[in-house]
Amino acid sequence: MKGIFFSLGVIMLLSGCAHNFMRGTVAMKTDNRTGHICLGKNDVKIGEKIRFYRNDCRGGGGEFGDAGCGMTILGTGTITRVLNDHYSEVKTDKPFKFGEGTLVEKIRK
Repeated sequence: MKGIFFSLGVIMLLSGCAHNFMRGTVAMKTDNRTGHICLGKNDVKIGEKIRFYRNDCRGGGGEFGDAGCGMTILGTGTITRVLNDHYSEVKTDKPFKFGEGTLVEKIRK
């Protein structure tokens, strides 16, 4: 019986924190230039600029491998709507390839 309560507690904890794991990513691509991102009303405002990134890793890694990872800038966008506490809509400034899970960051002035 204790195992059931423990399992339920872990599930509730993980589902309650799900947004924190997605924060700073594209949640849904709505068309080629627009998407919903996991930055909400406490993070961004309409008209603010966003930068899109891809995490690029190369090399074999391991003990003797020459692995390297870095962030590649894909492009920028502008917040067009703040949807709620967790999500906003962004439109890219120019066309580039992005999708669900693409990393995003507010451009600091």
